[in-house]
Amino acid sequence: MASSLHVVLFPFMAKGHTIPILHLARLLLRRNAAVTIFTTPSNHPYISASLSDTPTTIISLPFPQNIPGIPAGVESTDKLPSMSLFLPFVSSTKLLKPDFEHALKTLETPPTFMITDGFFGWTLDSANKFDIPRLVYYGMSNFAITISRVIVN
Repeated sequence: MASSLHVVLFPFMAKGHTIPILHLARLLLRRNAAVTIFTTPSNHPYISASLSDTPTTIISLPFPQNIPGIPAGVESTDKLPSMSLFLPFVSSTKLLKPDFEHALKTLETPPTFMITDGFFGWTLDSANKFDIPRLVYYGMSNFAITISRVIVN
């Protein structure tokens, strides 16, 4: 029985964010949801291998090039030469927005909703543009989020 539920998942390009989303994808698939995962070319093989026994659709978006300090081909935090480049890396993901929106627009089945990583705040604009409900995924535990907020405030 085909499902009319189509979920778009977009994890941040770090294994600690991607792995839980892959587990979520499997749970959604068990409920007969169609699942589309967005990623980048360098992260595609890992996601594809992890879900090779499933009907998951994986869409690769070209990662932005010529980002100061970030070597060409670096598309995941574990490949950054220094964690001092973490914020520029996160900021560079905003440049994925045009390709993400184009891909959303051309999906064969419109998404029922999307779940995007907390680092991808810009996906809220995309979700609103296409009238797709958006949920935010934070990979940190509630305790870690609470401590972070206490320290910042």
